[in-house]
Amino acid sequence: MKKISLIVLSIIIVVMGILALFPGITIGTEPLWHAIIKIVFGLAGLFIGLKKD
Repeated sequence: MKKISLIVLSIIIVVMGILALFPGITIGTEPLWHAIIKIVFGLAGLFIGLKKD
């Protein structure tokens, strides 16, 4: 259950980071570095969540 939660949250974080890169989508404004950090941490969470034990 913990891995599924990590995977879902990581996907949400990656999507939030990708949406933040497009200035036309006005969900919220954040600096470019913050969007990149979200994508990196989201991908790291996906890597950890999908890794086999």
